[in-house]
Amino acid sequence: MERIAEFEILSSLLSDVLQGKGGAALVTGLVGYGRTSLLRSLGNEAVARGAIFLSATAPRADDDAVELFGQLLLHPRIPSSTVGNLSELWGDRARPPSAAQLYRVWRPVQEFAERTPVVIGIDDAHHAGTDVLRALLYLTRRLETVPILVVVTLSSCPLDERPQFAAEMSSQPHVRHVRLDPLPPTAVAAAIRRDLGPAAAESDHSSFLRLSAGNPLLLSALIADARDHRPPAEAAVAGGHYVRAVWRFLHRSDPVITQLAQAIAVLDGEATPGLLAEILAMDPTVAAQGLHALEASGLLCGQTFRAAAARDSIRSKIPAKRQAELLRRAAAVLRDDGEPPIRLARLLAEAGDVDEPWMVDVLRDAADQEERSGDFPRAVRYLRLARHASVRGGPEHAQITSDLAAAEWQIDPLSVVRLLPDLDTAAREGRLNASQAENLVTYLLWHGQRENAEALLTGGTAIAAPDGWAERFRSWLYPSLIPEILPADGDRSVEDAVIPGIEIDDDMLIAAEQALLKTRLDDSALVPALNALAVLVYTERLERAGTWIDILLRAADRRGSVTWQALLSTALSIIDLRRGDLCSADADARRALSLLSNRSWGMAIGLPLSSAMNALTDRCRHDETEALLAVPLPDGMFQTLPGLYYMHARARHHTAIGHHPTALADYNSCGDLMRSWGIDQPGLIPWRSGAALAGLQLGRTAYARSLLAEELELTEPWDLRTRGGTLGVLALLMDGADRIKVLTEAAAALEQTSDLVGLAHVLTELSRSLQAVDEPTAAQATWQRASALIARTGMESPFEGPAPAQSPTEPGPSATELSDAEQRVASLAAAGLSNREIATRLFITVSTVEQHLTRVYRKLNVSRRPHLAKALGGLALPGRRARPAGASAPTRRPRAGPPARTLPRRSPATP
Repeated sequence: MERIAEFEILSSLLSDVLQGKGGAALVTGLVGYGRTSLLRSLGNEAVARGAIFLSATAPRADDDAVELFGQLLLHPRIPSSTVGNLSELWGDRARPPSAAQLYRVWRPVQEFAERTPVVIGIDDAHHAGTDVLRALLYLTRRLETVPILVVVTLSSCPLDERPQFAAEMSSQPHVRHVRLDPLPPTAVAAAIRRDLGPAAAESDHSSFLRLSAGNPLLLSALIADARDHRPPAEAAVAGGHYVRAVWRFLHRSDPVITQLAQAIAVLDGEATPGLLAEILAMDPTVAAQGLHALEASGLLCGQTFRAAAARDSIRSKIPAKRQAELLRRAAAVLRDDGEPPIRLARLLAEAGDVDEPWMVDVLRDAADQEERSGDFPRAVRYLRLARHASVRGGPEHAQITSDLAAAEWQIDPLSVVRLLPDLDTAAREGRLNASQAENLVTYLLWHGQRENAEALLTGGTAIAAPDGWAERFRSWLYPSLIPEILPADGDRSVEDAVIPGIEIDDDMLIAAEQALLKTRLDDSALVPALNALAVLVYTERLERAGTWIDILLRAADRRGSVTWQALLSTALSIIDLRRGDLCSADADARRALSLLSNRSWGMAIGLPLSSAMNALTDRCRHDETEALLAVPLPDGMFQTLPGLYYMHARARHHTAIGHHPTALADYNSCGDLMRSWGIDQPGLIPWRSGAALAGLQLGRTAYARSLLAEELELTEPWDLRTRGGTLGVLALLMDGADRIKVLTEAAAALEQTSDLVGLAHVLTELSRSLQAVDEPTAAQATWQRASALIARTGMESPFEGPAPAQSPTEPGPSATELSDAEQRVASLAAAGLSNREIATRLFITVSTVEQHLTRVYRKLNVSRRPHLAKALGGLALPGRRARPAGASAPTRRPRAGPPARTLPRRSPATP
């Protein structure tokens, strides 16, 4: 690197020498700042201008002035006899040189300079001993009358400085002090422009300045790395040249610098002057001086390496045992200073081994804090180390193993499997508390180890209560066990909502919101969160459920809980299906599947698979569904609720591709299991309507009619989703006006739910039926609504719609001009409900109903309510008698259990 201003000073001194005047210069700077390069450039200039250049490097190990002068006099124009007689001239080398001895050595050089100007360069004088420095001072004091220029380079590192020598030499009037500072930005840009071209200098010379801090040695290396890059890099890259430059810096520096650099590389950001002094048994002042030198030289920024490549290279050369020793020693020092466990644990984890009891305690405390802040991978690392150091079979080992399982569960449930035998033994021996034992039950059930889980639940282990959340989780996975845990008095709470078949009341709705508000993303919160979401989903409060899932997903992402992200993505996929967003349902389910491996999902893999399969079936993506059906399943999954959902989704797929016998077998298997488990409810899985549809295709009309009648009888009055879907299949058994009537009733029921896919199917069939009875206008209007829903949901339909009605006049008003809200109000009004009944049904005010009807009349060009049914194209409910004034709507709440046919649109959730 060019040192133009500094070189000009030396060049002017050279000019004086060539004119017969003597002089001297002291060049100071840190390692890598260009002292040697500057001296070499001066030597070349001197030779070019007719002077003799004598150079030497100060001896590093021995305090031997004879060696120094021997290097200087080893020049072809100086008689060899002078060098040969040097030892004789010097005399006793064991004693400090006297003035007479120095004169005898100096005299030949002086005599030679009287004939030819001489430039003497002494490099790295900070390595020299007292005798050498005394000799150099002797030389510089006798230069004024002879044409000799003496240039001495000296490190400015506090550890290398020779303050007395520098002061004495600088105090002489004919001595110039040349200080080498970091290169300024302009000089850095100039070097880049010269070596890499103008484009590099203009694009990002700041990166070169940042990594080199103006140190010429490091800057040259960065430029070389950039030049070697293909194509040449315009930004600084710390590569092989840079790393080699760092090692050259260390080899030329005081050993203390290397010790400090190694310790800093190991501690990686944790180093402070005091800590370094303690762990290296070094004087604090020396440590502070060394740190200052490392930072001033450009290797460090604060107590951190500017380039990770330098840190990694230095650390790689340190034996692992030495690294561990430094890390443990640092942790001990910081513990004595009262530092928090997290800081200590990071050092101990880097050490990779702990050998004192306090270290295990620190690791456990730090793991707990990391879990609370959401860094589960780090918590796992600490707990694994603590478990390895604890006594196997002891109480502490059991506690640590349980904590480790809880942390690993958040990242990957499969990783817990290897811990289950130890935990099972600990639970049976009473070394786990109630909460830990319940966690263990969850892990066992998740991975299909039902017998071990039941043994813990019934074997007198320390589980808090027989009706705890572990029991409820067991009954959610294995519905056949529901009767064993339900309270005999029939009293139910929100904790029971996860169990299929539990009726949900208003108190449970309030409790669900409160439970979600307090949810912490740990194992014990899994079942309560499922409970609360189930309450909202099964009561068609999908927007609220979606909002809570979005909130919890963000929290899970912040905390790094992969398992929670997978479960919540699955729940979101189910909601997507129920509200008609098939593309999002598929994407959310696939995201859930991508977060955990197939084996990690355990028994629960049926949930995301069934959700994705249902979405793909409704989108006619049958090849993709087949690919999901090829995913290996865990043994025993079909004895679980997720297995039921999977079986029903598989049956729907087989129905869609025409494999009706296979579909019917799956539907009937669903029914057999649900009946045997006591959860045979259409609101959970409407297997009868699916079996009826498959039976119809096989010509079993009476069988289908019987199943549908039974399903309608079992469906709760409030469950309009299931009722609408069942009526849609029942209509296929009818013809003409009867079919239109039942399809219209099905559409009216589904319009009051979020089942847009089911509604699209019913409207499509209704359009066909209207076309068949020569109602082209109504058929076309109905098809327009159906096709809009098909596009909105992302489903596909093979039906292209009826041909438009032929009319010589302009088309009249259409029901498609109505908004969704107006459609719902108009349909109920056409069905004979009063304004107050409509308001009660739709949870809006009577005034709002009246406003909607006013707009409906105007858009449809009708003036009376009886004309609505015809204007709506047959979409109103069939005529029915309104309830007497004052009659209230049914108050029974839905039973828990997601409909197997979860479908449609997902709206953006807002917290």
